[in-house]
Order: sequence, then structure tokens, then C-alpha cells
Amino acid sequence: MKPSQYIGLIVALLILVFMNFIPESELLSRSGINTIGILIAVLILFITEPIHIGLTCLISIPLLVIFRAAPNVPAALKGYTNSIVFFVLASFGVSHALVKVPLSNRLLRILIGSFGKNVRLILLAFMVTSAVLSSVISNVATTAVFIPIILTFLGIYKKEEDRRRTGKAFMIGLPVASMIGGMITPAGSSLNLMTLSFLEDLTGTTVSFAHWMAIGIPVVIVMLPIAWYIIHKVYGVVELGEEEIRQFVDGLDVPRRMEGREVYVLVIMVGMFIFWLLSSWYPVFDITVVMMVGFALLFVPGFPILAWDEFVASVSWPAFFLLGSIITIGNRLIENGVSDWLVATVFPGTIDLPLVGVAFLIAILVFLLLIVVPVAPALIPLLSVPLVGLAKNMGIPPAVPIMVMGLTVSNCYLLPLDTVPLITYMTGYYKMLDMPKSTAFIQLIMSGVVAVLVPLTMKVLGYF
Repeated sequence: MKPSQYIGLIVALLILVFMNFIPESELLSRSGINTIGILIAVLILFITEPIHIGLTCLISIPLLVIFRAAPNVPAALKGYTNSIVFFVLASFGVSHALVKVPLSNRLLRILIGSFGKNVRLILLAFMVTSAVLSSVISNVATTAVFIPIILTFLGIYKKEEDRRRTGKAFMIGLPVASMIGGMITPAGSSLNLMTLSFLEDLTGTTVSFAHWMAIGIPVVIVMLPIAWYIIHKVYGVVELGEEEIRQFVDGLDVPRRMEGREVYVLVIMVGMFIFWLLSSWYPVFDITVVMMVGFALLFVPGFPILAWDEFVASVSWPAFFLLGSIITIGNRLIENGVSDWLVATVFPGTIDLPLVGVAFLIAILVFLLLIVVPVAPALIPLLSVPLVGLAKNMGIPPAVPIMVMGLTVSNCYLLPLDTVPLITYMTGYYKMLDMPKSTAFIQLIMSGVVAVLVPLTMKVLGYF
């Protein structure tokens, strides 16, 4: 192991030991103290990775029971029975089906053919395509789909210096666009569904699929071109001739006509999206139910798109266990009174600013916390109760600060520590400190855009 991994393991073990010597108080019980300790220890193990992330998640289950943060094993497994976990599980299969047919390449070819006259616009085409796909499949899957296509495009460059300079812009622009696009619909990210789940559990307020889109789409329409502009201005690209671009487009593996398998996957995707929209008015079309039915249709006998072994191999099991464990710990934070303690001791009772100012501060807080805790799912349960309490004290709808948090928490790209930017960082086209040269500005601007558009849109939708 690396020295940092040894340090992480030792620090995590020390936290688990010394948390038992912290005295209880009227506001924070022993179970609450131990829940905080387990969360911090788990986050340290996630970040330093002395053991596999999946193993860390599994170990968190007995830790919750041993240290009485959970009353029994079923309570320690509660996160794994959450519908979000099964939505994510099925989404890996749907994402793999999109990779098996040329739908993403077809969309990319259409966009490049329409306005890809130079490399700057091709970068925009990649970012728009990844944002659109990311609205219905996971950000990780979207990014993974486009990496080999970008590498093929970069192969056009004869000079290594030109390839690396252009590759830096593309490999940073791809995860940024995927995460921005994930804000378009609730299905775009598991974090979106976690946000809605905690909002409903804490306040009884529901934000429908259509309402989420009405809130998210304006933010994406504003932010995507801004992100593209900042990225290509900061890093620059080396232009190619039109003939070289045309050869790349012709080289994309896209049949002239859609074959039966591609049409079938497209019909399933369009059908899922329609039913997701209908869920706004007909609860029977639950988002997870629709996803799982669409997933099952990929295995229809006689015309299968996926084989079961393919699906199992396509699943990111660390992501599956991470989500289940974080939801469980988040529930324990609430049930053991940690969130109430945060409201009473850490968060201000009110903020003497207009709603736009409050929303801006919340967005900035989320981005700052993502530096310290680059495990975005952990922030949602940690911040939800304090934000609901702040909203009630200020007399504003709790849905507003929760939606601000939900939209910003998925944009974890100040540094390539989240899974989405990490997989492009591993290509070697940029260094750790290259990313914040552009993404710091993107996050700052997004804080302002979200602060203005979210309250305005939610007011139009009738939330207050």
C-alpha cells in the first residue's frame, strides 16, 4: 500500500476507537456520535482507498450494529431496500444496451455534420451529445461511452503536442458536460433521486418529473455553452482541416439505416421517457418501475439485446454498494438526531439575505464541501435536514434550498476525484491541478445561475 493508504487506514481505526470516549449531550446521543464517527471513518477509507470501496461499504453494515448506530441488521441494510438502488442497478443494463447499438454515434454524427466545421465546435458537439445522453443514463456510463470516440478523434493529430493540448480540453469538457446534462431529468443521476427522496421523507413535498425538468433545463441551457466557452478558452484546441474532420465523421461506425436492434432500443428509451413524464400526473408510472420494465424488455426471448452475463459484467458494483451504504448511513444520521444537532449548533437559524442570496450561499457551500468530501451521495443526507430547518425558520419553501443542493451536488468536478472526471483523468491528458483552472469558474458561475433560476422557476411553478 501507499503511505497515504496506511495513514487513511490508521486514522479511520483511531476515529472508530476514540468516538466512544466523546461524551454525550442533550442534543447528541451516543448513537448519534457513533454515526458521525462511522461516517467520517468510511469517508476517509473511500478517499484514501486502503481497501476496496465495495469492501468498505460492506464493513459499514456490521460497524453500524456493533457500535449501536443501528438497532439491528435490517436497519443497517435499509439503504439497500431503497428503490434508488434498484434504479441505478437497472440503469447499468440500459446504458450497456446503448453502447451495443450505434445510437450515441448516430447522434454525434448528426451534431458534427450540422455544426462541426472546426475543432472548437466539435468539442461543443461532444459536450451537447454527452449532456443529452446523460439526462437518461448515468453520468459515469455516458463518459465511458465517449472516451474511446474522443481517443479516436485525437488520433488524427500528427504532432503529440497538438494532440495533448486538444485532448486536455476534450477530456475535461466530457465529464463536465455529462454532469451538467445529468441535471436535465431526475433519471439523469442517482443523486437527483436521492434529493427527491429526502425532500419527500422530510417535508412530504414532491417535485414531479416534469417539474424537475422545468427547473433543470433552463440551468443546463445557460450553463452548457458557458462551460464550453470557458474550457476551450482556458485550454485551447488545435484546429484541423475540414477534410480531416470529414474523414473522422465518415469513420464513425454508423449504418445509413437503423437496424432492428437499434430501433428497438430507441423505442424502449423513448417509451421510458414518455412514462417518466406521465409519472408527474400518474403515480403508477414510478420512475424506478419504468426503468426496471425497460430493463427487462432488453432480455425479451427471441430478440435479446443483452445477455445476463453481459449485464452483470457491466454493473459498477462499487457504485451499487456505495449508494446502498450511504443511504443507510444518511437514514441513521436523521434517526439518531445528528441532523437536528447540526441545525441547532452549526447551521444558522436564519440568513439575512434575499432568497437569491441564500440560494447562492447554499450552492457555494455545496461546492466547498465537495472539496473536503468528494463523495457526493454523502452530502445529501448530511445537508437535507439543516436546509429544511433553515427554510422553515426563514419562511421559505423547503423545496427551494433542497433543489439548489440537488442540482449543484452532482457537479463534482473542481478536482478529478469523483468517479466521472476520474475516468477521463486516468487517460493522462491532464494533471490534477489543470481541472480547477476552468472548473472553478464554471462552479462559481453555476452558483449564480442556480441561485437566480431555481427560485424564479419554482415560483412560476407555484411552490410559493
